[in-house]
Amino acid sequence: MAETKRVLILAVRFGSGHWQAALALKRALVQEHPGIEVEVVNYFKFAGSLLDIILRSVYQDLMIRVPPIYRHFFQYTDRQPQGSLFQKVMKAYGVPAFLLYIRRKKPDLIVSTYPVPAAVVSWLKQHGLINCPLVTVITDYVLHKLWIQPGTDLYIAPNGLVAGDLVRQGVLPEQVAATGIPIDPPFMKKADRLLPRLLPDLPEELQGLPLVLVMSGPNNFGGELSRICRMLIGLPVPHVAVVLGVRPRLRLNLRQAVRKGPNKVFIFGYSREVPMFMAAASCLISKAGGITCSEALAAEVPMIIYKALPCQEERNRDLLTREGAALSAQNLAELGTLLCDVLRNEDLRLRMRDAAARLKHPDSASAAAQLIAQHLFSS
Repeated sequence: MAETKRVLILAVRFGSGHWQAALALKRALVQEHPGIEVEVVNYFKFAGSLLDIILRSVYQDLMIRVPPIYRHFFQYTDRQPQGSLFQKVMKAYGVPAFLLYIRRKKPDLIVSTYPVPAAVVSWLKQHGLINCPLVTVITDYVLHKLWIQPGTDLYIAPNGLVAGDLVRQGVLPEQVAATGIPIDPPFMKKADRLLPRLLPDLPEELQGLPLVLVMSGPNNFGGELSRICRMLIGLPVPHVAVVLGVRPRLRLNLRQAVRKGPNKVFIFGYSREVPMFMAAASCLISKAGGITCSEALAAEVPMIIYKALPCQEERNRDLLTREGAALSAQNLAELGTLLCDVLRNEDLRLRMRDAAARLKHPDSASAAAQLIAQHLFSS
């Protein structure tokens, strides 16, 4: 009987994209290779749960509330060489507990969807403390130098541009594969008659209207979510709007605020039906997180990006707008104008869908899983 192979996927819960990519990759590995055991672990648990909570809070506060400081931090860390003090401190983070865990679990291959655990595994490999392949999955459409670590056997890049940047930074071409950020396969590009299923309370006379999907993040578009909802109610173009990701305390207030108006607006929390909502949508309003962008491209839904978080998300936004798959609004008035343009102009929607089709990687999780399995069974 063949020996069971073990894959350890290291992720973090800073934002949701790194974690979602890890879960999508796990599902693809388990589905396509039933003989592989896959475990997804939050790396920062090895430094203690209290520190994990503190770091997540500080990270989000810097990114959301003090963007200039976060930009400075992002640029500073992007300039640090491998032997810098910052790199040494980062690679020592959580090592003792993690090494004990590795020796107990004995994984045959390690995958990282965040730079810090990739750096730690790299350091352990360099010092001969572990010896197994390391695969790094880059979960944004921008390359930060912290992703590049010695001892990495394979880099999964989100697109050819990042793959090219990796090679220009000295990574061997055979160590790079541009399979896309791993997302679940249910995201599809076309769907008919989904609204009655997704919104059973929607009156029949409204079921033929375009759907505007709004994906709210933890900062609620810089605190402007309620203003966005009021804009949607009064938009001069008839449509149905669905707002997802609203936290419970805000949900009730928003539902009261959108009860009366020309347009119907539904307010929901986190939903497992995101793939179907994207498939049914004529337009998506969102930030520019790597996972959300990848899912929107796979569904070929036109995007309007609003209030992108600094650095990574801003660069994601710049890529999608430059390629024509998204538009970017600087303020609420511009958001309303762009939304009217997208809903009224079928040619614009078709051009944006065509651009998304050129950029999408709908089978990204499966393609990455196949490459990981090749490394696993050849090692």
